Amino acid sequence: MNSRSNLLVSTVTALFLVVPGLAAAQTTTPTTMDGVIVSHDGNHLVVRVGGADTKVTLTDTTKIQASRGLVGVRKDDHPASDLIKGLAVTMQTVQNGDVVDATSVTFKPDDLKTARAVEAGTAEAKEKLLAEKAEADKRQAENERRLSQVGQFDTKASTRVLFKSGSVAINDQGKQALQDIAKQAMSEPGYLVRVVGHADSTGNAAANQRLSDQRASAVTAYLLKDAKLPPNKMMSATGLGATVPVEDNVSSSSQAENRRVTVFVMVSKASQKSTP
Repeated sequence: MNSRSNLLVSTVTALFLVVPGLAAAQTTTPTTMDGVIVSHDGNHLVVRVGGADTKVTLTDTTKIQASRGLVGVRKDDHPASDLIKGLAVTMQTVQNGDVVDATSVTFKPDDLKTARAVEAGTAEAKEKLLAEKAEADKRQAENERRLSQVGQFDTKASTRVLFKSGSVAINDQGKQALQDIAKQAMSEPGYLVRVVGHADSTGNAAANQRLSDQRASAVTAYLLKDAKLPPNKMMSATGLGATVPVEDNVSSSSQAENRRVTVFVMVSKASQKSTP
């Protein structure tokens, strides 16, 4: 061996001594792995082999192919995007320091088809679960809204029945108005009916209060017996005497308006659907 050869050997030997582990930095002997892809993130795969997960790096020179035929001789090139979760693969790898590099990844076309079907089914199932959760959240919000509005009412309709002075008799026009309001009430989900009696300002307050109570009771009785409203839909009747007159409370027409019973169709806010 001449002096130049000796110098070359000495230099290489020194290099391996100065940089520990350089000789073992890359194992050039490939290792075969048969496993299933657990995840694919960028140029990294996690492959499950016999219950253990191994992280493998795809390089610019990694061959990705589908093997065809009975013996898998025919191979078609595929993009890295086809390496999806659930795909069974055979990999040739080399150890590159602490990293495992894939020199080749092969799989069967039928296995890719199966993995895609599973992936699509998983996405569909996930979408269904998200839709079901959104619907459940919507129902929960609606229930909470209704609970917060228990005891609150909207007036959906109202009508008046007028009486002659000192009378509690309901005339034909009043009866028709009560039949109409009863039909309208029964078309409203969650309805309640409120009856409020009034009197004009003639006579003393005690007599007016008694007269307004009697008028409210007469209307309530008609709604229950003749208009067939269920008793559980009737709120307690109220008589207000002459305490809530119409605006001027002086003219004869105003006094006639004061001799009234007002029927309100009330709907609980809690029973109504929220508007978008």
